[in-house]
Parts: sequence; C-alpha cells; structure tokens
Amino acid sequence: MRKINITNEKRRDAQVGFELNRPPKIFHYRTPAGKNVASKRYLRYSSETTPEKLLDLPDLENALLQKDPEVEMELAGKELEDLSRVYTAADGGIIYSAQLMEKIFAPDGSEKECRPAVIQFANIADEDMPLLWTGKQFPKKQALRKFVFSRTYQLRHINGLTFDFLYEMAKKLSESNTLMLIGSGPKGNAPLVISNNGTPYRGFLEGRI
Repeated sequence: MRKINITNEKRRDAQVGFELNRPPKIFHYRTPAGKNVASKRYLRYSSETTPEKLLDLPDLENALLQKDPEVEMELAGKELEDLSRVYTAADGGIIYSAQLMEKIFAPDGSEKECRPAVIQFANIADEDMPLLWTGKQFPKKQALRKFVFSRTYQLRHINGLTFDFLYEMAKKLSESNTLMLIGSGPKGNAPLVISNNGTPYRGFLEGRI
C-alpha cells in the first residue's frame, strides 16, 4: 500500500495508506462451458526468432521449407507472468543505463528540439512538506458542476492513531456534506502529483462515516 502525507484541520500531519478505489466488476466473461475467462500472456518469439533475424538468413525460403526457424519449440507459447519492463537497443540488447530525452515537434511534424527529459517527482508522500488541509470547502452539488473528477483514491488508516486522525476528518466533511480542497507546497496552492512524471491534479477530500 502506498503512503500519503496529509494534514488535518489543526495542521497536524500523518502518513496514511493510499490506494486506487476501483469499482467492483459487475460482469464476468465465461466460456460456453461456464468457466471464467482470464487474460494470459504467451511468448510469441524470442530474440533469436524475430522477423529481423529471420530476414537476415541467407536462404530464408529453403530454411522455411526444410525446418521451422521462425518457431523456437522450447519457448514459443510459454505462459508469461511476473514480468518486468526493460529498455532495449536497436540490436535487441538490454540497456542498463539510459537517459530519457524529450522531443519537441513543430506543427508540420518535423523535430524542433531534443532535450533531456525533466522528471517531475511525486509530492504526495513528502515527509517535510505534507499536503495541506486548505480550509476551502465546496458543497458536493456545486463541486460536481464546477470540477471534473477523473479518478478517486481511498485513504486507509495503518494503526489506531491514524484511524482517529482520519475519522475526525471524515466526520467533519460528512456532516457538512462538502469536499475539502487539499494542495501541495508551503501554502497548499500547488497541485498534487501522484506518481513521477504524472499529470498534476487538484485534489479534494470527501468524508464518509
């Protein structure tokens, strides 16, 4: 569970749990036999049987007629799980150290500028700069007409003290039927960045008890 550092009305901060609030599935895919359908990943080809490697064969037509160079019998069709993303070079080798670059394109599609990418770090769990309870409250009906809510997260207590901490906040917002604006920075007027290089958003707290 991820952590978020947030303050309450008294400007006392605490780190609490933070996770995406996914709605429950209301339907399931099933086979004609009634079994549940699940998505799986399978290996199609290895680095030795890529289309580029096959095209480099001196006599590809005869190789295809005499054997199956495009299929690696021991690996093709293998179920894949617990995968990790890696960056590869043009020759297929793994890149262990890379610098991300940002390309700027002109309206006609031509490359205008290429520069090192600027990393914008997440700011929701900064121990020295917690997210501030701004005191700006919006009635829920007004907020729904004024703002666009693209994603919801749920705050969770991680011990008895944070339970009381979150309960008091939730009780105040539930009784007033309002949303509380929260923000980052010394004054709480900066947006929230959930993950590194993520899109900045305005954040609101809703309380339910």
